[in-house]
Amino acid sequence: MDDKVKKRRVRNILLIVGTLAVIAVIVLIVWLVDKYDVTSTRHMGEAVEYSGASVTVDGATFTREYGGEQAEEGAVFARVYITLSGEVNLLELQVAGGDRVPSSGGTFGGESYAASPEGDANSGKYELVFLAVENADAYLFIGEKDRVFLGTAIVLK
Repeated sequence: MDDKVKKRRVRNILLIVGTLAVIAVIVLIVWLVDKYDVTSTRHMGEAVEYSGASVTVDGATFTREYGGEQAEEGAVFARVYITLSGEVNLLELQVAGGDRVPSSGGTFGGESYAASPEGDANSGKYELVFLAVENADAYLFIGEKDRVFLGTAIVLK
């Protein structure tokens, strides 16, 4: 076989292998981005399955003051009322950009909600309190792929 023909074949084979490698890398990147992307936004009242338990957000309120403490400038307290069926670690539920505040329990819609424990909680109704960014959309993140829209953190003066 001629030397030119061998070089052309090797070049064509390397071109095909390189193209397949680039396609494989692109598919891998798309798969990884999709895997770690937040895929579903839920509404209040919808049950979200998480770690063998069911978490339902019954409602949320936003206030400037909670437990005698004032929120700093540009922040509000987000009081999130949930119904839990099963057992889950409530420390894993987070509001984006907000720090957790110890809750004291409260009443929402005429029903009593207990203070959220620091850690595992069994079935029941709980109040979770977070600092949230004022005048921004607030979400409660449940696990890696689910979030519940709580509303826009607006407090009327």
